[in-house]
Amino acid sequence: MGWLRLMSKINTFFKLSSYRKSLFIKSLILIIFIRLSLSLLSFSRVQNISKRFSRPINDQKETITIKDIVWSVQSVSAYVPRATCLTQAITAQILLSRHNQPSKLKIGVMKDEEFEAHAWLEIDDKIVLGETGNKYIPILES
Repeated sequence: MGWLRLMSKINTFFKLSSYRKSLFIKSLILIIFIRLSLSLLSFSRVQNISKRFSRPINDQKETITIKDIVWSVQSVSAYVPRATCLTQAITAQILLSRHNQPSKLKIGVMKDEEFEAHAWLEIDDKIVLGETGNKYIPILES
């Protein structure tokens, strides 16, 4: 990344509201943690850890929308190497749960010419993160 582009990104960050800066930083820390956890631990261990982090926050000062959380996770994932669809979906699910918004993490597979897997997040049977034009067959829901 060139210096001008980096400075532009930093400038854009500082123009965000304090609410969005805070959400961006929380998402960054969490997505790095989830990414490392998925690299070092079994998926079931990562699920257990994510359940512990998903406890709702009782003293919320600001209402965070689904759109804000999806924005922050997608924005942050551009800066974290190998922040896959699974990393993003787990991160968003934790953040949504912490703000009293239940969601379903789904993992699906598709066999076209090659085997493919994909993770996405749904709320009320609508995909909120991980939209794809491909039809994946769900094999796991959490």
